[in-house]
Amino acid sequence: RPFAFVCTVAGMAESTKTLKKHPVVSAAAGFFSGATEAAITMPFDTVKTYCQVQKSTTGVSPITGARDIFRLKGIGGFYFGLPAVLVQVAGKGAIRWSAFEQFKQGLQKAGAPKASVDFCAGIGAGFAEAFLWTTPTERLKVLRQNDIRSGLNRYASLPSAVRTVAKEHGVRGLYAGIGACGIRQASGVGVRFAVYGRVKSAITSDPPQLWQSAVAGGLTGCVSTALNHPIDVCKTRIEAQDGASQVKEYTGTVQCLRTIVRQEGVRALYRGIAPRMIKISLGQAITFSAYERYSEFAAEAAGFFGGFAGVSTATSK
Repeated sequence: RPFAFVCTVAGMAESTKTLKKHPVVSAAAGFFSGATEAAITMPFDTVKTYCQVQKSTTGVSPITGARDIFRLKGIGGFYFGLPAVLVQVAGKGAIRWSAFEQFKQGLQKAGAPKASVDFCAGIGAGFAEAFLWTTPTERLKVLRQNDIRSGLNRYASLPSAVRTVAKEHGVRGLYAGIGACGIRQASGVGVRFAVYGRVKSAITSDPPQLWQSAVAGGLTGCVSTALNHPIDVCKTRIEAQDGASQVKEYTGTVQCLRTIVRQEGVRALYRGIAPRMIKISLGQAITFSAYERYSEFAAEAAGFFGGFAGVSTATSK
């Protein structure tokens, strides 16, 4: 009987580990971990965007940007665009983790080199979330945050922002900056998963402790931010172009890069990197550690209730 009990416990642990990779479980865990991250890191994202949209050779420091936001809109200004952010981050978290697990399983079955699996699966997941979700929601978020600087208040709510963009630009208007967004997401997510896997294996046991997941996630955020910040600046500039303007200064990612460097210098490509570094590193620490817990909880719940939506059955085949 003791032997049978040990076998049962081991089987349950293995079942939970397998269920964590199921697309339904990974999507649910990604959704809730993304929502948790967004609710905590939103002020840093608002300051980052405010700094990036300033067009000058000197720019605005994060501290000055935070003071301006508080002076113009009060504490609530740091949460301008929060509904779009919650929808965006939670949704992209669901797509990212679910897509990553599917790409990873496909690459492993195809015999891809083990060292490249996490990176390549992350790139695929990044492109998927950018095209399916992140670009339109990021566009709405940036437009709302840009209202702080313009003072026009054209995008006061998520529904009105959708209506305004659709009316002035059509559905295509929601996909402004899709090139830069796709590059940013693919490179960022690819690097994060690659670095996270290596750091986690070096400092953690299985399953990892909460602080270990947080440290590994925070390091991935620092690395990915340092690598792709210029693309993020371009994405923000393109998305912040308002429909009230007849002529678009930025027409594409490469043209935007050249224009910023020519008019404002190379340093302009790194505006807002401090608040973004804090936001991304903190956000990834929260996301990875929360995902580990949410996925474990969801997998255990699925196993306990005998599977939902065919989770247990589909995974065991």
